[in-house]
Amino acid sequence: MRSVVVEWTEVSSHRVVVNVPADFDPEVVELGDALGSLEDDGFLGVVREGIVVRFLDAPDPAAEELFGC
Repeated sequence: MRSVVVEWTEVSSHRVVVNVPADFDPEVVELGDALGSLEDDGFLGVVREGIVVRFLDAPDPAAEELFGC
């Protein structure tokens, strides 16, 4: 067994239908915070990209197991 550090970025996709005021202007509201407060986050999926692996010099016994080591 050996230990590695793995870093990546996750990009998630979401889609929701919401009701807004008649004078709604997406350019003047803080959509990010408002979308984060929705009960249904409209999650569609996630893509993991930019995966980087760095080998450690010694095993880390507290690390989670991956690939059934």
